[in-house]
This record gives sequence, C-alpha cells and structure tokens, in this order.
Amino acid sequence: MPQKRRSTALWLRYIVTRPRLLLALKTAFAATVAWFLAPLIPLADADYSYYAPLGAVVSMYPTLVRSLRTGFQALLGLALGAGLAFATLAMGVPRGVGIALVVGVGVLLAGVRVLGEGRSWVPITGLFVLLIGGANAEDYSINYLVHMVLGVVVGLIVNFTIIPPIYLQRAGVRLNRLRDRVAERMRDLAEAIEDNSLTGRDWEAELRGLDEAALNVRGEVQQAEESRRGNPRGRKNPELATLNHSRMRALERVLFFVRDLTDVVGGFDAGETTPLGESQPSESQPGSKVPDAEGRDAGERESPAAVAQLVAAVVAVADLVASPFQADESARRLADAESALDALNAELDARSEGRPSAVAESVAASVCLRRIVEAARPFAA
Repeated sequence: MPQKRRSTALWLRYIVTRPRLLLALKTAFAATVAWFLAPLIPLADADYSYYAPLGAVVSMYPTLVRSLRTGFQALLGLALGAGLAFATLAMGVPRGVGIALVVGVGVLLAGVRVLGEGRSWVPITGLFVLLIGGANAEDYSINYLVHMVLGVVVGLIVNFTIIPPIYLQRAGVRLNRLRDRVAERMRDLAEAIEDNSLTGRDWEAELRGLDEAALNVRGEVQQAEESRRGNPRGRKNPELATLNHSRMRALERVLFFVRDLTDVVGGFDAGETTPLGESQPSESQPGSKVPDAEGRDAGERESPAAVAQLVAAVVAVADLVASPFQADESARRLADAESALDALNAELDARSEGRPSAVAESVAASVCLRRIVEAARPFAA
C-alpha cells in the first residue's frame, strides 16, 4: 500500500510539474463536463450543446487571471459579433453585401484593444449568426451565447479548483539556464581575446540569440507572477517571486554590459601588441611609432600583460555570473572577480604613463566588467 501511494504521488507530481500536460487534461475534463451540462440549461435548445465545450476550451489558459480575462474578452467579442450580424440583417441587404459588412466592420472592431483575445470572435460570430442563424438568427445567437457562457464558467471553475498551477519554480529554472548561457558567452569572449580570434565569429548573431532568450525568460517570469494572482496557492513563496524579478533585472543588466564589452574588445589586436608606454620604432625613422590599421600608435596597443589580465578578469566575472544564488562558492567567486579586476586596473595604471588614451579600450572593458560584478553582487553576498 505505501508503494502504491508513492507511485500515485510521483504520478501526480509528474502531471503538476508539466504545465502543458496539466492544462491539456484540465481542458479535456472541462470540455467534457460542459458537454454533459449543456442539455440541462433551462429554456435553451440542446441542439446547440456543442458550443459549451468550445466555451470551455476558450477559457482555459495556464493562469487563473488570464483564464478569467480571456473568457470575458471572448464573450464580449461574441456579443459584438452577434450584434453586428443583427444590425446587418435589420438593414435587409443582400447576403453577399451582408457578409462583406460583417467581416469588414468586424475586423475593424477587432482592433479595439480592450477585446484582447476576444477580438477574433467578432467577425467569426458575426458570420455564424448571419449564415448559420439566418432567419432564426435571434434563437441561434441566444443559444450560442448561453452555451458559450456555460462553457466559460465551467472552464473557470475547473481551472480554479483542480491544481491551479504556480510557475515560480519553472521561472527559476529558466533564469538559471539564461544565467549559464550568458556566462558561457563571456567565457567564449575571453577565449577569443586570448586567441586573437575575435573576428572569426558572428558575435552579433550570438548576442541576438541571448536577447531573444532573455525576452522569453522575462515572459516566463511575468507568467509566474501572474499565476499567483487569484490563486489559493499564490501566498506560498512570495520571496521566490521577488527573487525571480530581481534576478531577471540583474541578468538583463549583465546582458547589456556583455554586449558593450563585446563591442569594446572587438577593437583589440592582441597578436601585434607592444608594452603600453613603450614606442616601437619604425625601420625608416628610428624613434617613430608605427601606426596600426586603426591609426593608433603601436605603443598604444594593448600589451600582452594587459590582455592576459583582461582575459583573467572576464573569466572570473563569468564564473561569478554563473554562480547559483547564494551558493557556498559564490562569496569566493565574488572575491576572485574583484581581485581580477583590481589586477587589471593596476596593470592599466602602470602602463598608461600619463596617457589615458593608450589604455582607453581596456579601461572601457574594465568598466563593463565592474558593472557586471555590481549587478551580480546581491546574489552572491
């Protein structure tokens, strides 16, 4: 018996932790219940019972708030569409003209923002009432709306009473994946700086991929917060919801400065560096400096020592970004990142020799890394 209980508990946990599967089962159940309840509606024609399951499907969304909002918007769209069809029939225009009017005006009304998810129902319902209802448009539209309302109500009740989901843990997992991707991109950047292979990759495409991932994760975080509203289980773990929002904002800041860092180091030429503050004489004129492809003096290129310190700093900051929230090693990684940045800044100070322009790019990279550290600091302390 205990083994059976454990198996049942594992099965329920499997269902609950897979939102799409849970939503599918709840929607199927709600549609079935609506179908059996539809013939019991007083003064309604049972021949239109098939609209009740449709109403249940329309109202089923992953969160209670969205289910309620979408169900209301759908009913509003249905009412507008039916009213539009009635107005067209009252005008007595030919059917072809009526179709054009219902569809044209319906699409215009669908642009009203307050309709939300119900906007597509305006022209669809108008066509249903006009073409299917026809001479019996009044009876058809009443039965249509009544059964749809029943389905929406059933869907809302089922969604509220049967394991209303909370997506906080799921959002946290998505944030972890985004964090790891950002850190991995920083390590790739450090490797490219070290190998002098910055021009061998399409960094812009990779950063666009990260931007898209961040946008998707922000949607997950917002859905997680939405899932708590009106949810009897929503009072649990309020600190986790706050943490998810804070982590999302921090990761967006980190990604912003990673993009800046990538732009800055794109001008590095680690393969032809000379120690900063020392001139490299040309063959034709002793004591002169040899300009590089961007017009800078050779003595103003990043030195091998500065590049090595920059690589170490990028790797240390990437390790900090990848550190789990308040993990045991987080404090050490924070200290390592700050030490690496201090070493980089000390190297730049020693090399500048009163000429800040000579180390401008490295200083800009150091600033980006410092901003990333500050964004990650609250989660490592």
